[in-house]
Amino acid sequence: MKIQPFLKELKVTVEAYVNPSEDVDKVKTSIRNLIKHVEPDFSQDKILTTSTKDEKSLYFIYERIRAKQTLAVVRRLLLRHMNEETTWLIFNKQAAFVGSVNVCEEESESPLGPIKLIIQSPYLGEFIDWLTTE
Repeated sequence: MKIQPFLKELKVTVEAYVNPSEDVDKVKTSIRNLIKHVEPDFSQDKILTTSTKDEKSLYFIYERIRAKQTLAVVRRLLLRHMNEETTWLIFNKQAAFVGSVNVCEEESESPLGPIKLIIQSPYLGEFIDWLTTE
């Protein structure tokens, strides 16, 4: 699949809480499976976080939401969570560990807690169009 780059200002932040019962390296793997070319680190107590300004880190999600035909759901959620120049999505942490993109509408859909993807851009509407338009 040829992906047209999003050539505008963009910041992608990812965060995930690490439960006491979880292996930190497995949660890092879950994050790296979703968002490519990043290395998560602890930012606060038991929270792994990372950020990048490279839209290429989102290419895996871009491809998978098309393959799973979830564009409309992703678009609806991004628009619902939009606030000025920020929006977000959450993903099932366990699904991400095995390389699957499973967008959650509620945190409860990810029993160990979700991976949260936060997008910041002054061009947020154009970003949502880029990510969710066929």
